[in-house]
Amino acid sequence: MTAAASIDTTGLLTILGVIAAVWALISPTNRLRLRFCTTWVDWVVGGSVFLLVHYLVFAPALEQLGLYYSLGPWKWGLDSSSAVYLLLLSVALYFFWRTRFPTLARGRVHVFRELIENLHLTRRYDELVLLVEPQLPTLISLTRRQSWLVRWIESQGNSQDELAALLRGEVPKPPSIWRKQWRSLLHGLKSRCAKCDKVSLEAREILLNLVTSPELTVHLAQAHPHFCLKLLEADEAIRSDFIAHYIDALLDATGSRLYVELKNNQNLNGGSRLYLPPSNRLLRFFFADAATAVKNDVEVAVGESVRRRLDEDKHLAAKLNEPLGSYQEVGRFRCPINSGITLFEIMVHEGIHQGLQDHMWLHYFGHFAEKILKQMSGAPDEEACQEWPTPFHYLLGRLVGVATDWAEECARVDDSEIPKATLCADHFDRHYISKEATKVLGAMLQDIIPSEKLSAAFKSDLLETAIRSHVKLQSDPKTADVAASFLNAVIVGADLKTEAAYRQELRNVFRSLDHVLRDKASAFETALDASLP
Repeated sequence: MTAAASIDTTGLLTILGVIAAVWALISPTNRLRLRFCTTWVDWVVGGSVFLLVHYLVFAPALEQLGLYYSLGPWKWGLDSSSAVYLLLLSVALYFFWRTRFPTLARGRVHVFRELIENLHLTRRYDELVLLVEPQLPTLISLTRRQSWLVRWIESQGNSQDELAALLRGEVPKPPSIWRKQWRSLLHGLKSRCAKCDKVSLEAREILLNLVTSPELTVHLAQAHPHFCLKLLEADEAIRSDFIAHYIDALLDATGSRLYVELKNNQNLNGGSRLYLPPSNRLLRFFFADAATAVKNDVEVAVGESVRRRLDEDKHLAAKLNEPLGSYQEVGRFRCPINSGITLFEIMVHEGIHQGLQDHMWLHYFGHFAEKILKQMSGAPDEEACQEWPTPFHYLLGRLVGVATDWAEECARVDDSEIPKATLCADHFDRHYISKEATKVLGAMLQDIIPSEKLSAAFKSDLLETAIRSHVKLQSDPKTADVAASFLNAVIVGADLKTEAAYRQELRNVFRSLDHVLRDKASAFETALDASLP
């Protein structure tokens, strides 16, 4: 390799000038982004190229000093200047690739935290999502990773003899004094180690910043709803109010992805159960596994969101008190109350088919009915011939109809869908949720039947829906226990005994039904007459 006859540093000075100018123009946020994207390996690569470039430029001087090592003549028409250009181009492309696809390293978590806080405080939420989403799995794993010392301390927590005794159902022998002192020492050491693990603490702080900001959650629910599903894999999201804020934000924005999925999710999967296609990612994520939905308190999030709107949103109440219009065909798909009812409908149906032994807070329906009746305005129009005079009437009908669907759905349960552990558990009752549905149906009728805001014709329609369900349940021997629960809940009361005035009004409304239906429901009439003095 031959050296150039003279040393020309014009190119280097130009490049250094450009780098200095660009660095001066880079914002603090972009500097943080650059620091996050580069690791010690990148600095080694950049430093090596920097030294090699200077080695080639100052080759004549190094040759005179005897410090230049030649590999022979240049090939392919290259010289020192073109080689320097190729080296600088290569390192520029390398850093461009590294900044396009960065990886989160343990040594850069503190920089990543500063960068996320900067984007959060400046409300650059879309940039934040683009930056966090690829690193989220690593971030979550860092919050759960423990040092080898902590893992060793946990392994020393219980002796093998104590664990064996616990597995046998026996009471382990009390540990000796020195054993207690040793455990106390290890526990204190573990606490200190956990506090000293700055990487894990900073990763946890980043996730907490993401899931505890209501304003950020609102933006994510509307603009990046599927990113929120990835956030729910973090323990910090489950322990915080993130799910409640997320569900509330989805219901608050009538153009959100949730409303789109609910409108496009009306195909039945046998009986009254709705089919959950893979394209409806939100609904499948939350409700495909009913046990997970209960664990994450999705039902409470939906119930509280709907209940708060019925209590506090006067503008919504005024709209729902207007004539029905196109609400049944169009408006209901943009209504948070109807959408909340549909979410419960999907969730509880999945719980029935999966054999869940939990009421899934379906008793929120009783609160919904009570608050709808409270928000209804004016006396009923007895001469109105419409089935649903107002959207509120439609929603009351939906509440009663969905509850009766739940009561009947137990007849369609396929044991193959129920987890084996649940199916073989003691006191397993595949009709558990359906019985709970009859209880909430009774609670709703106890508010509906005596109400002075509903016409007699509308009360008859709602009671007819319930009675037809009872007739169907009673006609099938397999659902006789659900039919018995229906009689008790609607007539006598599941928890508190009903008042005689309610039972008297219930008989009056029942006698206004079609005589053919009354004949089929003779058991209901007999039980109702027996409950009256």
